Amino acid sequence: MRWAADLVLGIRLAVGGSRTSWARLALTAAGVGLGVTVLLLAASIGPAREAKAQRVHSASVHPVGSAPVGSAAGDAKLKARHVGVSWQGRRITGVELAATAPDAPAPPGVGRVPGPGELVVSPELLDLMRTEDSVRARFPESVIGVIADAGLPRPKSLIFYAGLPEAHLDGAYPATGFGSDQPPATLPPIYRLLMVAAISALLVPLGIFVLVATRLGATGRAQRLAAIRLVGASRTQIRWIASGETLTGAVLGLFVGVALFFAARPLARFIEVEGVGFFPTDLLPDPLLGALIALGVPVVAVLSALFALRTEDVGPLGLSRAVELPRHRAWWRFGLIGAGAALITAISAIGSYWQVMTDTRFAVALGIGIALVLAGTGAVLPWLVGEVAHRVEPEGVAPLLALRTLRFDAGTPRVLSGVVVVLTGSLTLQVLLGVAAQLTASPPSDTPDRWVLDLPQHSSVRSLEEAIALVGGVRQVSEVRLHTIEGAGGGVVTSTDCVEIAERLDVADCVTGSAYLAGWVAKSEPKAGDEVRVNGRDWVVPPYRKVSGDLFGLVVAGGADPVLASTPPTELVVRGDPDESFGDRLLAATGRADRGVTLRRQSEAGQVELYSSLRSGVIGGSVLLTLLAVIGLAAAAVDQVFERRRPTAVLVANGVPPKVLAVSALWQSAIPAALGIGLAVPIGLGTAWLVAPSGRFRVDWTEIATTVTAAAVVVLVVSLCTVPALRSAIRPAVLRTE
Repeated sequence: MRWAADLVLGIRLAVGGSRTSWARLALTAAGVGLGVTVLLLAASIGPAREAKAQRVHSASVHPVGSAPVGSAAGDAKLKARHVGVSWQGRRITGVELAATAPDAPAPPGVGRVPGPGELVVSPELLDLMRTEDSVRARFPESVIGVIADAGLPRPKSLIFYAGLPEAHLDGAYPATGFGSDQPPATLPPIYRLLMVAAISALLVPLGIFVLVATRLGATGRAQRLAAIRLVGASRTQIRWIASGETLTGAVLGLFVGVALFFAARPLARFIEVEGVGFFPTDLLPDPLLGALIALGVPVVAVLSALFALRTEDVGPLGLSRAVELPRHRAWWRFGLIGAGAALITAISAIGSYWQVMTDTRFAVALGIGIALVLAGTGAVLPWLVGEVAHRVEPEGVAPLLALRTLRFDAGTPRVLSGVVVVLTGSLTLQVLLGVAAQLTASPPSDTPDRWVLDLPQHSSVRSLEEAIALVGGVRQVSEVRLHTIEGAGGGVVTSTDCVEIAERLDVADCVTGSAYLAGWVAKSEPKAGDEVRVNGRDWVVPPYRKVSGDLFGLVVAGGADPVLASTPPTELVVRGDPDESFGDRLLAATGRADRGVTLRRQSEAGQVELYSSLRSGVIGGSVLLTLLAVIGLAAAAVDQVFERRRPTAVLVANGVPPKVLAVSALWQSAIPAALGIGLAVPIGLGTAWLVAPSGRFRVDWTEIATTVTAAAVVVLVVSLCTVPALRSAIRPAVLRTE
């Protein structure tokens, strides 16, 4: 058991040394602890989403006729209707309920089913109602309770349950309760692909940061090992001692990371970004991933320490280091990028963008291609820095010292390679998320003053039109009715006024009773004079003219046809002011008559929010890991100045100005950062160009400029952090030796 004694000796060296050893141990533990905290947060994403999805699933209304099989109208205990309210661009969703049985179940987090005139709201909505009179005016009911956490998707949810008015009972659907045996809805494949790619892009540099944190103070440890070697320890014993010393910092950092994670977890209730938020109880790491982190961090730390000994010879005569770091091989690094680009190109050639969005096999293959490109980009930077350091011979003393230092420095390129992976992945994902949002959203409207309101069944159209008439800026209200032709031929008949027809079909001869055929998709076109069944009544197809436009099917200018006028409208088209505040005022007015009315533009925007939330997560993760990179680079730079204080003091004693050494530290951070930016921008945008469909590739150059500025700030901060350590290193007392 000699190896155990050597391992214990390494632990004793780490915790029982001088103040310098304690400072080195604290610095390593802090760096590893920050990395472990973020790793635990990443490991909690899956369980947090599952917990959130389960709450949403449990609170969903279970209509009659859905699973479990066998539920019938006689099982209905509720009548429900989904409604919504808009306020300053924020969507407030809710359900109007009416109990039809004494044992009607209440929604999760609610004590009882609210009656007519009663309201139960989420805590965030209650605060909004107390501070904003305009929000309180949207809810004339009396608040009887607050929804508990069990009934909320996230802490800052804006939801409510209201009693169903008797006037809307006919428009509500019967329900048996809440939740069902069906599994919760899954995310679209493209969203899962982008989420996995984002997590992968953010975790790779995090692992590099943890690796660098475990190597802080490596020169001091190696010198102590040389002293132990001098008194008779073998090379094998030295390895065990080095493992014990490194293991101590890693395990202590692991405990620090766990403590920081659970200390920061309660803050999750108050943090929400672009509608993405979780309860503190949701953030619990996956057991398997948590065990992997607990075992992986110490193992990685020990392996990195043993791997570093290959460039150092800890002998009885002292510590000798290889003159320069081993030259990197380039072929496999560029091979990763080439393989990833080839795979992405093949996927884009075989399937369209829509196939990638819907087919899991294409999505997985595309994710592998993006991961290969990111991994190759991170691997190329250390090789590129080494090539520049060996081949470039600058004229100035400061850049010359910086390049000579980079020949021996493996820590700075490794940390910056993680930042390059973040920047490359961030640029790629932001372009792809923009493309996904463009394809999901409707194309920009040529008529921004046209607002379409979708009406629920049995809604009082007269009350709605009276409420709309009171909104300032309304110029025209058109009723749109959709009818289905019964029988084998099928088809759709749209009935509306001439104002809507003239705008949608671009015709100028419309009068009451005019008919047009546009984009007929049924089996056979109707003929003028044919007698068909519409709305359960006989209807004669009028003479029509074929046109093209935004409407489809047979379009009739209504008003004089009793058969078409017998059906209530499904849409109200309002022409008014083009600014977004008009839509809020429109919904505020219609909400007083019927909260079931929805604005079509906002329901389309809700689809885009799915991708906007992920984009915000990518940006937030990039910022967090960039801050970690600043900490890692600053710690490594300070540690490097401390370990090389004697050579630095010798340079100053021989006449090198301290200002030159400070500028050299700036060059030492600026050269790898500039090379990293030069890699990240073209590779990130090139990857997005390969994936994005033709004609949809868009680049936000403001984000590119922000990225370059952030890199410059990182370099400046790291350089400033080395100034105090550099002043301490150039004192003449450093030259003293025993």
